[in-house]
Amino acid sequence: MASMLQVRPARAEEAERVAEILEDGKRTIAQFGIEQWQHGYPNIESVKADIATGSCYVAEDADGALVGTLALLSGIDPEYCRARIAWLTDNPCEQDGEAPYLAIHRSATAAEALGRGVMGAMFTAAEQIARDRGALSIRIDTHPGNRAMRGFLAKQGFCEIAPIELTQKGDDETDLTRIAYEKLVTKCAK
Repeated sequence: MASMLQVRPARAEEAERVAEILEDGKRTIAQFGIEQWQHGYPNIESVKADIATGSCYVAEDADGALVGTLALLSGIDPEYCRARIAWLTDNPCEQDGEAPYLAIHRSATAAEALGRGVMGAMFTAAEQIARDRGALSIRIDTHPGNRAMRGFLAKQGFCEIAPIELTQKGDDETDLTRIAYEKLVTKCAK
């Protein structure tokens, strides 16, 4: 299935379907008994905001069905700026500065497409987008208990960097520890 997927920016009229895919992701995460995404976030408002900024991407199968989503964000990620850890690339914190990385957030696969390579195809596309934009790396974080995502990131070649503590969550999560990951996408990084 992965070879028959088209990864493209989401359109405004697809916000509800993107939110449904994220709900599938929430149910998958809940199976691990962790709080991540279990208190309302991500929601339709975060989806609409990602679409409005051109950050929301979807995987569309050969039948035109949306089967995966992720947010690919440029600019300085405030959470990653605050994390005083040894990233693989520079970690600028000036608001008007440029980040040498893109960040993946809010990624999920539709329940009916699990195990079909959807997220692998989406991450491959995200890496190409990062290279095309001149980024040196992609960053992402996940809950320490999200074994499926941690295994997936290792398989995709991401380096586990260090635990970080999130500070700005808009929901009721109390366990804000995440594991930060980064993957170089060019040969120009330090």
